Amino acid sequence: MKKTAAIMIVAVMFLLFCPCVHAQQNSDDLDRLRQQIDSRLQNAADSDTNYELREMGITPTDEKGIASLDIKGFFAMLWDKFLSSLSVPMVMLGRILAVTLIYSAAELLSSEGKLGETFGTISIICVITVMAEAVSSSFDALRSSIETINEFMIAYIPIYSAVTTAGGHAATAGAYSASTVLICEAAEMIASQLLIPFLSAVTAISVISAIDPKLKISSAADSIRKLTTWLLATVMLVFVGLMTIQGVTGSSADSLVSKTLRFAASSFIPVIGGSVSDAFLAVKSGMGVIKAAVGGFGLIAVFLIAVRPFMLLISMKLTLWAGRIANEMLGLTRAAGFLKSIDAVLSIGVSILIAITSAFLIATAAVMSVMG
Repeated sequence: MKKTAAIMIVAVMFLLFCPCVHAQQNSDDLDRLRQQIDSRLQNAADSDTNYELREMGITPTDEKGIASLDIKGFFAMLWDKFLSSLSVPMVMLGRILAVTLIYSAAELLSSEGKLGETFGTISIICVITVMAEAVSSSFDALRSSIETINEFMIAYIPIYSAVTTAGGHAATAGAYSASTVLICEAAEMIASQLLIPFLSAVTAISVISAIDPKLKISSAADSIRKLTTWLLATVMLVFVGLMTIQGVTGSSADSLVSKTLRFAASSFIPVIGGSVSDAFLAVKSGMGVIKAAVGGFGLIAVFLIAVRPFMLLISMKLTLWAGRIANEMLGLTRAAGFLKSIDAVLSIGVSILIAITSAFLIATAAVMSVMG
């Protein structure tokens, strides 16, 4: 009887005091984990993105900052970015319109024939000259943005996968890590080896077609744009389908494992089995909050990195559209066709940027959704 009474007293003491000790320890561990994640992810993002996130009050593990995000202020920030991105394209548009007016006046003063063709060729060369710096800077901004997204995701993927695994979703984390690492490798190859040569080659085709209309390749840029768009759309469709299937399957497997562990703890650990099961659930819930915050931080960070070149490319496209309309109104078809071709080249860049950014965003959002 004495032994039985002693065991019961020890069990009661353990039940009363140990959960508190473990709860306090778990709270301290979660706080240290939050600090480490904040430091790693803030170091992975570039300075501009970190500044914008601080202005919005968002940190990697603060779910309250993301939940209380001011939507109106966010769109106001995007509008300010768009207005600031118009400075270089507007200067380019002014130069294009100046060349257009001079070309139109020369067309009126000259007689039809070789002189008119000469004036047309000179005007195209002038338009190319005034556009070269702005177009080149937009290509560089696009490449830099893809590289920055890739560098951030290389640091982000292991952290988010680890948090996801610690939250009881090991299979889902494995599927997410495998798919996003593959995207990182593709993005690295595109940014470092394919993007600039590809866009430069299409631009060169447009320039040659504008200078010498006899070559009849003016629609090449638009055809390449359509082919690129269809190819990217097909790849994204396959990727989203596979990611959805893997996410749902992995989430079901993780849910089964979690329920099995809780059932085993409740059924086979004497006296304190229920407390162990509840402690496991509490830790899992705490990691779930961190996981949601880290996932939301990654989505916003990638979006902010991509939105800067996107705004610049959209501003360039708008100015090219305005310049093309002006040339068409004055009957300058060669210059209008050239501006249309360059617009198609920029559309290719926009499509590539959207595809790479959407792949990261969709993968992370899909994992957050199926785990939720």
